Amino acid sequence: MNLKLIILFSAFILFSSCELLPVLNSPETMTKDTEASTESAELAESKEEQPICVWEVSSDENNCKIEYWLQYWYQIEDMPWPERKSQIEALSDQDVDVLKKVFLSQGKSTPYQARLRAQGWVELILPKLSQRMRRFITVALYYPSQDLLEMESALVTLSKINTHQSFNIEEQQIQLKKQQSQIDQLLNIEASIMESIEEEKE
Repeated sequence: MNLKLIILFSAFILFSSCELLPVLNSPETMTKDTEASTESAELAESKEEQPICVWEVSSDENNCKIEYWLQYWYQIEDMPWPERKSQIEALSDQDVDVLKKVFLSQGKSTPYQARLRAQGWVELILPKLSQRMRRFITVALYYPSQDLLEMESALVTLSKINTHQSFNIEEQQIQLKKQQSQIDQLLNIEASIMESIEEEKE
């Protein structure tokens, strides 16, 4: 009797499980899963397709064309500093012009003070830039420029230390020569005194 109950109970559980499987793998469930994955893929694609706008708030559609700024940076990269300096002086304090000043202040030939001033301009306009543009400017311009400034500052400090040390060495050499001259004079006096004593003995 117990054996029959166990067999019946086992058969009941087995059939119940088989009935649940089609529900889990039903077309409706699979359709919902497919729709969810399609929607997430479309959202990811739409984010990738969105242009990188330069400014956080702007009514001008051209501000979403980052290619303009990349071309601008490329065109002025090899421009000599005097020419870039004159262009900076001709620009206004409008946000677009300030960003141009920042790009014009990059480059290897930019003097320390001009590069330092450009860092201030970057900090001024960063809050007005879009999040992605802010990240780009920070990584591509601000951090490398900051590293150059720190390196130049360290080189200037080392140069001053070396100049001071070389000046001290020259001073020490002069003092040593004076002392050597005084010692030579004392030795000459001592030698003359000894000679006179020897002559008196004779």
